[in-house]
Amino acid sequence: MNEQVLHTLEFDEIRKMLASRAVSGLAKKMAMEWVPSSEQSVIQEWLTETEEATICLQKEIATPLGETHDVGPLLEKAEKDIPATPQEFMDLSATLSTHSRMHHYFEGDRHMVYPALESLAMLMQPMDDLMRRIDRVFEENGNIRDDASPKLHRIRSEMENLKSRLRRSLQRILHDRNQASYFQDNIITQRNGRYVLPVKEEYRYKFDGIVHDRSSTGQTLYMEPMISVQLNNDLAEAAVSEKAEIHAILEQLTREVKKSAYSIRENAKLATRIEFIFARGTLAMDMHAVRAVYSSEGQVNLKEARHPLINPKKVVPVSIPLGIDYKILIITGSNAGGKTISIKTLGLLALMNQAGLFIPAKEGSTLPVFNHFYAIIGDDQSIQYNLSTFSSYITKLSGFLGTCDSHDLVILDELGSGTDPIEGAALAEAVTEYLYKKGVPTIITSHFSEMKKLAYETEGIENAFVEFNEVTLMPTYHLIIGVAGNSNAFSICKRLGLVDEVIARAEKLKENSPYHNMESVMANLNQQMQNVEKEKIRLSSMVKEAEELRNDLKQESEILFEKRRKILDKTREEAESIKRNLRVQSENIIKDLKKRASQMDREGLNAHISKVRGRVNGMSIPKNKLEAKRERPEEFNVGDTVYIDTLGSNGTIQSVSGKKITVLCGIIRATVDKKNCFLPQRGADAPTPKASTRIHAGRKKYVDPSVTQVKTSINLLGKTVDEAIPEIDRFLNEAFMAGISPVQIIHGKGTGSLRAGIHKYLRTLNFVSEFHLANPQNGGAGVTEVYF
Repeated sequence: MNEQVLHTLEFDEIRKMLASRAVSGLAKKMAMEWVPSSEQSVIQEWLTETEEATICLQKEIATPLGETHDVGPLLEKAEKDIPATPQEFMDLSATLSTHSRMHHYFEGDRHMVYPALESLAMLMQPMDDLMRRIDRVFEENGNIRDDASPKLHRIRSEMENLKSRLRRSLQRILHDRNQASYFQDNIITQRNGRYVLPVKEEYRYKFDGIVHDRSSTGQTLYMEPMISVQLNNDLAEAAVSEKAEIHAILEQLTREVKKSAYSIRENAKLATRIEFIFARGTLAMDMHAVRAVYSSEGQVNLKEARHPLINPKKVVPVSIPLGIDYKILIITGSNAGGKTISIKTLGLLALMNQAGLFIPAKEGSTLPVFNHFYAIIGDDQSIQYNLSTFSSYITKLSGFLGTCDSHDLVILDELGSGTDPIEGAALAEAVTEYLYKKGVPTIITSHFSEMKKLAYETEGIENAFVEFNEVTLMPTYHLIIGVAGNSNAFSICKRLGLVDEVIARAEKLKENSPYHNMESVMANLNQQMQNVEKEKIRLSSMVKEAEELRNDLKQESEILFEKRRKILDKTREEAESIKRNLRVQSENIIKDLKKRASQMDREGLNAHISKVRGRVNGMSIPKNKLEAKRERPEEFNVGDTVYIDTLGSNGTIQSVSGKKITVLCGIIRATVDKKNCFLPQRGADAPTPKASTRIHAGRKKYVDPSVTQVKTSINLLGKTVDEAIPEIDRFLNEAFMAGISPVQIIHGKGTGSLRAGIHKYLRTLNFVSEFHLANPQNGGAGVTEVYF
């Protein structure tokens, strides 16, 4: 990629933005040397990496990034058998720790989310053994550990013993009454690595010792007592031994680093690449950028693209199609109106895309892969070669005009300017026609009316202009495709304060121009275009408002429907509760009648009781009218699937006996009436059985969560008969109303009194068809099964 073009289109600034977001020095260096590619497969790989990094930064709490350092100098020293410094080893340890973190980060659930990043991380070889070896030698602050080697531990233990003996010896001297007046302060200090005492200058000859230093005032001498000279000598020798052992430890550690130098370098390269990928992801997030869609047909369609180097609060988005209906776009309009920014936006965003970066544009923007970029922008006189603006321009143009083709992008600013207007216009037309014949995607800025006319007359060449407000005499920076614009030179002259007489004369001379009428026509067209654009914005706003109202209405309707459903469900639940309570009360009345009516005709009483109970059972509960109307099957066959409304789920028919049907819901077997069975629910409305377990008497029972208020068993262990009867009554009523049969009553074996009391009570209930003890595998004499 031509570095001059990268500089012209300001890709250098994008490199700086990337470098500022990189976390390590090596990643910053990679950012400053990054070059776009022209290989489509490489570009897509880079873009995928950027996309995964962006997702990771948005989704994950922590990233794989950490502390890394440039360990190249350390490895070079290791390869020359030069021991590294403790700080270099500490930097290496932090770097190896980050490498290990990166290697393991994408394991587990992240494996499928970040495949491109994971493939890079998996190439890294964790150096855990080397990292642990370094950590065993150094403390967190970089000091050598005492136990870095057995010899060092022995030396330092000896040094501590010597220091302790020295301090005790010196303390005795300080506290000696005969010498106490000799000392300036009652302290022990060090000079030149030896322990000394601060002696007053006037007592220097009375104190038996060696002078090592003097205070700045000269009043204090730092003297080593003769009695401690040998101890200080021993300590100095130990310090030399310590230094030699530390050097040996560092040498050994350096040799271990040397063995792994190649792998460390490769890991560093991969880590730097991952860090740079995350810098690209961070830049994409900061720019609110998107991934451009690849166009294999060489089509550009930038939607509301923003120049990344302009303040986001001030930049005016531009939409630039190229290569769809036309290959060449000629942009005209006023000076300082945004023409150059528009062409730079296209060039820079195309470079960013081919560098694996997201572009600041609207989702759905498309870009092809260009083999080469050619751009001539701005006044770039060549002093070195004594060339004028025009000569410099033509020199650059000559360098690529003959070699560029349909897979390249050409950007030309003010083509043909800097020379005689007639000759410049003719040259601009000729260059444009030449590029058109070669099919080269080209974007050109110009003020020549001949260029506007060429675009109007040639299919495949299109006009565009940057809008200018004639009222405020200021550009709006909006790019409008399909119409040529005026240069508005006289309007700009008025705004900048040029003499009115000069402007008036220029306008009169302009009227003699053969293109004067075309300028007027274009002015009218531009005004019409602006009016159409305003109407388009107004209609778009109305459509958006209508859409918002429709969404609000839909949401309100859904809320109302949900409220209505909840009210009906609550009403139905309350009705069911009333019915249950009424049944309990009626049973209590019936039991009371039985107790007091021994003198009455039992058959007549039973008939009356059955009539009352039938009326209670026949009470209808209001159905939710929002539920779909259900259809009954024409016939019931074993193996058919039916929907049981009392259970709220589908079930499989096991057997048919008259009006009663035994169904299997999950692993729950229940006997229900045919009137409660309907055609099964299908699709999204079909209930999904989610069995929850209840454990009792060594057996598991499963209950459908849609009928969690109805149990299939009740545990009465530890209760008296009087305590158990009310619970049994409620339990049997709920099971009977839900159509569940049989159910289990767990009472245990014990003395048998609770079982006898329960059986006595069950005999009084005429809706209980039979009851008996359960099979041994289901609890035996400790469980009673009840059938309705």
